[in-house]
Parts: sequence; C-alpha cells; structure tokens
Amino acid sequence: MVESDSPFGTAPVSVEPIISEPESSQSVVEEQSTTSTSDPPNPVADTVARPQPVSIGQIIVVQLESLRAYHQAVLETDDPEAIHKMRVTTRRLQSSLDLLQENGDEFRIRKIKKRLRKWRRSLSRVRNYDVFLSLIEQERPARNAAHQRRFELLKSILRDRRARIAQKSRAFLQSAIIDDLAVKLGITLVEPPPDSSIADSMEHTDGQATIEAARGLKIDERKTTIRATERLEQRLGEFQALAAQAHPTTDPDELHQLRIAAKRLRYLLETISEMGFGSAAQALAWLRVLQDRIGEWHDFEAMEQEILSITTRKKFVKAHMAETIQMLQSAAHLQKKKDTLISKMFPIVVPNTVTGASYRLARALRRHSRKLEAGS
Repeated sequence: MVESDSPFGTAPVSVEPIISEPESSQSVVEEQSTTSTSDPPNPVADTVARPQPVSIGQIIVVQLESLRAYHQAVLETDDPEAIHKMRVTTRRLQSSLDLLQENGDEFRIRKIKKRLRKWRRSLSRVRNYDVFLSLIEQERPARNAAHQRRFELLKSILRDRRARIAQKSRAFLQSAIIDDLAVKLGITLVEPPPDSSIADSMEHTDGQATIEAARGLKIDERKTTIRATERLEQRLGEFQALAAQAHPTTDPDELHQLRIAAKRLRYLLETISEMGFGSAAQALAWLRVLQDRIGEWHDFEAMEQEILSITTRKKFVKAHMAETIQMLQSAAHLQKKKDTLISKMFPIVVPNTVTGASYRLARALRRHSRKLEAGS
C-alpha cells in the first residue's frame, strides 16, 4: 500500500531525453550463477506488495530496518550470512541515498555514505576469511584423506586470523547506531517488539507504518527525478566503457572495477524498478551472473594471495616445510580454477537488454516528469 501514485512527491519537473533508444533489445540471458557469494534478494521486494510502486522514501526506510537487523545479528551472533547481508545492505542503501544527494546536501548524504563505507570495510576482511573457509569445505568432499589433511593447518591459521579481525570489527561496530543514522535523514524507525528475535525483526512493519516513517524524509521530486535519470545514464556509460575495455587478464584491480560498475548499475536499476518505473528483470539477471562470476574469481585470487602471505614467511616455512609445499600446491590448484572462470567470462558482450532496460526506465522517468509538469 502506498500513499500516492507518485514515487517522489509533488514538485513538477521536465527532463529532456539523455539516453537514446537502442536499435534492438534482443538478448540471451545466461543461466544465473549459484555462487555462495551472490547478493541476497532485495528486501524491499519482500516487504511491499507488487505491482504497487514504492516511494524512494519507503525503500530507504526498509533498507534502514534491514541494516539495523543485520547489524544486531553481526554483534550478537557473528553469523557469516549476517555479515554478508549487512555489507550488501550498506551498498544498496548508499545507492538509494545517492538519489537524494545534491550540491547543498541538506541531508548530509556524503557523510552518511562515508559512514556506511567505513562499516562495510570493517567487515570486508572478516567476510574474506568466511569465504576462504567455505572454499576449503567445498574442496574436502571431492578429495582423498591425504589431500584433505593438507588443508587442516591452513584452516586453523585462517580461523585464528578471522577471530582476531572479527573481534576488532565488532568492537568498531558497537558504536554504529542505525536509528541515529535514520534520525539524521528525518526518519524515525519503528522499534521491533522487545522480546522479538533477530529473525522476527526482519519481518518489517506493514505498508502504512513504512509510509508514516518515510514522511519524515522530505524529498524534492524535481531534483530527485533529475538525479535518477542522470545517474542512470552515468552508471550505464561507466559500465559499458569498462566492459568494452575488459579482456582476459589476471589483474584483480581491473576486474574489481568492472564488478563495482556492474553492482552500481544493478542496484540503481533495482531501485528505479521498485519505484514503479518498469521492469528490468532480464538486465538484472545478466548483471547478477557477471557480478557473481567476477566475485568467484576474486575469491580464488584473494585466497591465493592469503596462502602466499603465509608460505613466504621464513619462520613458518622452517617449522612447516611439508605443509608449505602442500599449501603451494593448493594455490596452484586455485590458479587453474581462476583460468577456467576467465575462459567463461570473456569476451564480455553486454546484451541489448541491459541498454534497453536502462532506456525504458529513463523514458518512464521523463514521462512521469512531463505528467507532473502538465499538472502544475
């Protein structure tokens, strides 16, 4: 249930077309990856009945509620899935808040985005160790006992490192108060029942309560519409440029930048779609597959570097000569997996559905703006 048909507010604006229509929207979307590092579904889709549009304010409220629940879970349970979802939610919230950012920055969006980045980065190494340990577990069933034993010392070292980093991260996040972040935006989040579990707190408030909470976020429809359309053009252009320049490479920085661009475009398309400006399902599916494949490659690359950081210490090698050889053999095995993933990723050909979805959503934004202008 929503307050009105408008996903923003009431101020009219006219935005000229800035994304040209592609010649064709035909595309073949690859089968979706099942990698364990893929992002969880957008929580907004599970909390607001479709096909009713959702305001950007409601989206931000739901994202803040999700962030609060995952933050609580990280502090109380240290659960790897909660850590992953908290990081993803900070990214999605940043993408939504970005639509409100302007030169005057009355909501202090820049500072809030900076704080979200700090929280996410404090968990990045913990997340890496969770992935490393998961990769080892995936290897174990397919290998014989002798091969499995070579991972035991590595697992022990990774667990110790993870425990130290996680303790520091939780200490840092103790000072993170999500409700204070909401207040800075003019939003008062509804408190979950005092006896509710963390899982229960993920059952968001009803639509009317979300609308009420979102009312505190005073949004200028004119500026937000312009920002959304311009941002869509920018994110699409950045991604297309990086994809066109991409080639089979072992440079993690190049692939990382491409993955970031895919995430930014994907989250923006998700947000605009939730606001009722059209579906981008095929484009989102393709972007998710690409993001997951690059993410899996990055996981192997990061674990390889972690193994090298352990086995290049003279003291460790002297005390664990046989284990060092085994770990280096494991690193060589990871290199083969990376090469296989690279062969699957390249060449990267962006399907017309991605450009077509971006065009359709931008056109819907402009049509909405003209409708408001005509009614002013």
